[in-house]
Amino acid sequence: AIHTEKAPAAIGPYSQAVQAGNTVYVSGQLPIDPATGESKLLTGDAAAQSMKSAKEAVKIFCQP
Repeated sequence: AIHTEKAPAAIGPYSQAVQAGNTVYVSGQLPIDPATGESKLLTGDAAAQSMKSAKEAVKIFCQP
């Protein structure tokens, strides 16, 4: 299992990501601030929310 404190914690009984060989499977990333746990679901438009979720996924991909 792959885990980082830099991205929001998984909500439920699963990992932020797992690696199988050369493939990494990342769980869905919500636009949540990992420092505060505050949801950004109700702020900004769909593009802003999508960008926040993508940035959180990058934090998971960039783990050593």
